Amino acid sequence: AGTIRIAPGYHRDCAVQTAGRIAFVAAEPGRAIFDGVTCEGKAALVLRGAGARVDGVVFQNMRVPDGNGAGIRLEKSNLDIANSLFRNSEEGILTADDPAATLTIDRSTFSRLGRCDRGLSCAHSVYTGFYGRVVVTRTRFEKGSGGHYLKTRAKQVDVSDSSFDDSQGAATNYMIDLSSGATGRIANNLFVQGRDKENYSAFITVAPPMDPGTPR
Repeated sequence: AGTIRIAPGYHRDCAVQTAGRIAFVAAEPGRAIFDGVTCEGKAALVLRGAGARVDGVVFQNMRVPDGNGAGIRLEKSNLDIANSLFRNSEEGILTADDPAATLTIDRSTFSRLGRCDRGLSCAHSVYTGFYGRVVVTRTRFEKGSGGHYLKTRAKQVDVSDSSFDDSQGAATNYMIDLSSGATGRIANNLFVQGRDKENYSAFITVAPPMDPGTPR
């Protein structure tokens, strides 16, 4: 296990974690900024070690050819995120599948994320594959630019004390999409519907039927 302290400023280097447990911690919260830089055509941080923590870091302006440019690409293991900001990118966080692992997001903000254009699969503010558990607390989702705010295929979810403000969203879909169904809890959250939607049908969906005419 180890800690990487990230100095204040705009960083043009990305990182791939392949082993161990690593904490990526901003020396000054909110002032360590990964700006428009991706590794492996995926994300600023590509994580496939034995676990990771991200605290106080800003991720912005991530774009890649396949339309899934993310702040973080989580490919396996547990990840804890706190006090971080994801903005102005195609995706905030995108994960692969790890049914034994947990993604935890606390006190963070996701703004101006997501897309459903160019004939590519949609991107979302947060999109997790078949993870074991996803926990979101005290977090803000806002100003989406396509797709869903939180899309997850996790077996268990706990989303609480968070806000989903779509009032300045553009071409957005659901606030929370439990694509494969889930057990758990969604409680004490604030939802504000927007005017510019691709899909007005629901705030929260549980294993929604696929409609060929509905962007996913």
